[in-house]
Amino acid sequence: MATTESSVSIPSGNPKDTQTEKNDTKIQLLHPSLLNIPLQVRFGIQGVLSNVLFMILYNTAIEQFAHVYAASSIYAVVYFFYIPIGHAMSSLLVFGWPSAYVQNLLSNYPIGLTSIVIGSACTAYLDKIEFNASAEQFVETYIMKKDTTVVDEEDTGEFYSSLVVVLVTGIYAYLGSVYVNSQPKSKDGKKEL
Repeated sequence: MATTESSVSIPSGNPKDTQTEKNDTKIQLLHPSLLNIPLQVRFGIQGVLSNVLFMILYNTAIEQFAHVYAASSIYAVVYFFYIPIGHAMSSLLVFGWPSAYVQNLLSNYPIGLTSIVIGSACTAYLDKIEFNASAEQFVETYIMKKDTTVVDEEDTGEFYSSLVVVLVTGIYAYLGSVYVNSQPKSKDGKKEL
């Protein structure tokens, strides 16, 4: 994947700033046309792509290892190894490729590590209350209008728990990533980039 370099500012998070702030800072995204898309929209697109990939990896790991390990343990291991992949996607699609990549990755790792704790705790709790079975029964009864009274726990997987955990950790990661990857303000109140 080749990155391209363009001269624009990194938006501060304020939608009007994405249209009005311009300076000579160079950020590298996967393609220069991505700079025409506001930061929040790029983050949302990256979040969807990243979460779909993570859910595929996580549910594949669940299928392979659920008989040996708890879902929360599987979640923690998969997420730990997924952090660099998600960070690279975020760098290429949202914030721009950092000049000191490893330093930036290490600055973002605490967000991922705390997301692991949050996600593992949520996963353990949702497993304890048998959320997947309840969610599947709800979907089949009220949305698909099937007459189902018993749901086989082995057939439910962790799909519905994954959706809830992705939502919770996604909100947390968005807030943390914007904070960590936003440039500090200079003394005159404008963003230093």
